[in-house]
Amino acid sequence: MLELKDKVAIITGARRGMGKSHALKLAKVGAKVVVSDISQEECQLVVDEIKKEKGEAIAVKCDATKKEEVDNMIKAAVDKWGKVDILVNNAGICQFKPFLELTEEEWDRTLNINLKGYFLCAQAAAKEMAKQKSGVIINIASVAMGQQGIGFPNIVHYCASKGGIVGMTEALAVELAPYNIRVNAISPG
Repeated sequence: MLELKDKVAIITGARRGMGKSHALKLAKVGAKVVVSDISQEECQLVVDEIKKEKGEAIAVKCDATKKEEVDNMIKAAVDKWGKVDILVNNAGICQFKPFLELTEEEWDRTLNINLKGYFLCAQAAAKEMAKQKSGVIINIASVAMGQQGIGFPNIVHYCASKGGIVGMTEALAVELAPYNIRVNAISPG
């Protein structure tokens, strides 16, 4: 059985869906959880669920595309529990739109949230983890990144962002290994 007693885990995009499930499961196996997303109120509802089951958690409003908010999220974990052991990079969006109708703004928004947000969160968490000489970063990618030999229509911007996450994960796994920081991606779908 997985045991994460006294480990501190940050989950982005944790107010609903997979992120919420990750937060609840990590708390259930003993992690102290930072529930992070763009809505403080919705994060607090997840924290209340965790506390109802005798877990430890805090809610932190964070737009993962804004460095200052990301830094504040990491600071909240360190101020509360003294460290960051696990980052689950989960925040993201997927908007269906045919390629020929996709606007530059829609492209930029998707890559900003899905890729830049992961970069900012991974970098901020890794700076703390490097001080500790340990940590785990889990990036949520997708089967939509296209490595299965099939394409996914109407989400080219999403596919590009998730492919970027996989490339970033592979590079970070090598670059952060000397700090005993493991970096992996999982691809649901």
